[in-house]
Amino acid sequence: MAAKQVSWTPTMSKFMLTWLSDLVSNGNRTSTAFKQSQFNACAIALNEHFQLNLNGDQIKNHNRTWKRKLQKIVKLKELSGALWDEDKCMIVLDHEHYTNHVKAHLEDEQYLNKTITHYKEMVNIAGGSMATGQYAKGSSDPLAIEVVNLEEEIAKKPTTPNEEVAQSTNVGSSGPKPKKAKPNPCAKDKLHATILASSERIAIAIEKSTSSENNAIDGLWESMKVLPGFSLDHLAHYYAYLVDNPRVAMAFKVLEEDQRKVWVSRYVKSTFPKV
Repeated sequence: MAAKQVSWTPTMSKFMLTWLSDLVSNGNRTSTAFKQSQFNACAIALNEHFQLNLNGDQIKNHNRTWKRKLQKIVKLKELSGALWDEDKCMIVLDHEHYTNHVKAHLEDEQYLNKTITHYKEMVNIAGGSMATGQYAKGSSDPLAIEVVNLEEEIAKKPTTPNEEVAQSTNVGSSGPKPKKAKPNPCAKDKLHATILASSERIAIAIEKSTSSENNAIDGLWESMKVLPGFSLDHLAHYYAYLVDNPRVAMAFKVLEEDQRKVWVSRYVKSTFPKV
């Protein structure tokens, strides 16, 4: 039997999202999706609190609605020139950019230049991988440029030593930012779906040659372990990542200390979001 239409109030939505988010935080979800029994349990809790008569399917459908909202927010965070205010959970556009965008896309107005209600609960429910990338950025970082993604791109494609130096020196500089290639809409939708469905970071398979690995890691740990402001555990974790990605390691080695700290900091935030 199809679930009946429910008129959800903001208070009911908040209760449902908080309940499901707490379920994830307490480690009670063992996969990337909730079980029907968990939706049923949420319905029981919501019914007891509001004196309603909802069922698990209605909870599941409403959760899908919030997932679609999160997908929309993820796309909006990629707008050129957009900034992310982590404290306020707000996508920030300058006045001219905001006015022009809303004029063309009025439906996006609810997500721009104002606090996004229940954003952290949505991210927690969607999976831990949402804590990487844009969500890990500070309010002064342009969302169109992602340091961690830059590292992965270096790992995935062949580059010459000159190109590696040019890419690494752009990170953290005050000069013009590299333009982000326009992704294929279909591929981007698939990526968003994967991010929302997975609580683990996507493993990147790359070809590695013995000589390039040796050159990349030679003396790397000695220079990394003295970086100030990080625990040895976090530095060792990032070192292991560099060992698995020698092209990233080679780019990392040519950076100045301040730029290295930016790369390590972004990695720590994305891998250990509660740090």
